Amino acid sequence: MAHLVKAEDLEELTAAIFQKHGAPAEDARIVARLLVEADLMGLHSHGVLRVPQYVGDIRQGTIVPGAALQVVEQTPTAALVDANWNFGQVGAVRAAELAVERAQELGIGCASLRCCRHVGRVGAYTEQAAAKGCVALAACSTAGEGHWVAPFGGREGRLGTNPLAFAAPTGGVPISMDFATSALPEGRVRFYRDTKQPLPADSLVDKDGNPTLDPNALYAPGRKPLGAILPFGGPQAYKGYSLALMAEILSALLGVPAWMEEGLEAHGNNIWILAIAVERFMAADQFRAELGGLMDYIRSSAPVQGSKGILAPGQREFELLAQRRDEGIPLEEGVWSQVRQTAEEAGVKV
Repeated sequence: MAHLVKAEDLEELTAAIFQKHGAPAEDARIVARLLVEADLMGLHSHGVLRVPQYVGDIRQGTIVPGAALQVVEQTPTAALVDANWNFGQVGAVRAAELAVERAQELGIGCASLRCCRHVGRVGAYTEQAAAKGCVALAACSTAGEGHWVAPFGGREGRLGTNPLAFAAPTGGVPISMDFATSALPEGRVRFYRDTKQPLPADSLVDKDGNPTLDPNALYAPGRKPLGAILPFGGPQAYKGYSLALMAEILSALLGVPAWMEEGLEAHGNNIWILAIAVERFMAADQFRAELGGLMDYIRSSAPVQGSKGILAPGQREFELLAQRRDEGIPLEEGVWSQVRQTAEEAGVKV
């Protein structure tokens, strides 16, 4: 059974929880907004499901609310952000801003983020850049603690779920694609576990390399997972594996290597964001018109049987976002009960 909650109420509650745990109001708002936005878009694996996790991270010192961000200039077009273990969303928003600022000045800019925990939905940052007139690409990965995904042909985790995201500005909502290079993001496995649902087929193997539908097979007491998530692609999973490796190189090796760390650094969630200013290549109006024409041409393809037509990447999520802003967000009882308990423990009225 789902619990229906208004987006603004959920955002207020989430921000209040983080403030109670030491986050400055502005930082708490950034994290709460992005978590609730994921739920609005139906991407619950990156929504308020994460609130108890983040509070646990604060308690163990892997998130340090209010920590000052440090920006290291690499080149005129590249920057490195050290979040000093502040929330990943706070660091990633700043990294996206830096990439956009450099793109607007020089045509292209990029930024990398280090020393933070979970950054949330990666597409939020490419969409942030698209709102400023940029085409953007992002790659994300984790250090050793988050290696949930087996390489093609393996059964032990050696990579993160390593999402890739891309966004381009239009006259309305952006073209936006954001997907894990694994069969499922780890947060989705967590969602199936917390809501006591079986996994889709061909997404997980147990410790012996056997296919399993049990999400608990991924987790063991402590930090080491028992099983592993598979790369996406089924029989052609070498494609998902190759994309995951590309994401790892861009986000965790390029610049300051952080692909395999120990201690606190093992908790790192690394992101790389590239922004390209459209107006440095062509007039913004022309770009939007050409992109609109391209999408019209693509949508003109006759649909296959059972299809309602062709959607632009991100269209379904943005339509759901608009609908849920009016109607409310349905949260699974298993998720809502954990958020409610976390709030009550922090002394926040639900």
